[in-house]
Amino acid sequence: MICLKCRSEIEDLSMYCPNCGAPQFTPKIDEEITLELTDPMKSKVIIEKVENMTLALSHLKETTGLSIMELRNLLKELPAVLVDHLSREDALEKAKQLREAGLEVYADTGEASVNEERTENE
Repeated sequence: MICLKCRSEIEDLSMYCPNCGAPQFTPKIDEEITLELTDPMKSKVIIEKVENMTLALSHLKETTGLSIMELRNLLKELPAVLVDHLSREDALEKAKQLREAGLEVYADTGEASVNEERTENE
């Protein structure tokens, strides 16, 4: 490879010339670089209200594998996050299962469409 400034021969893929120190890339100052990090496991299931604590504890123990003591502590203050770090699909499915069991829950995926679904189900 040839240095862009002093024209001496340098190793291929060198970032800077070892002879003159000139950068071997052309920075684009007028362009903005944006990194978008997406987390596919950012959704969660939130319990809003529990009508029948005994039935809720029984069903939640079965579906989550948490102990009754852990569930009681979780349900002390509502709304409570039941599970998080789920994919959007898993959160929606888990919320659907828990709603079918009589619990007032919703999937929080950070998307407006899911919040609209929550409103329609209430």
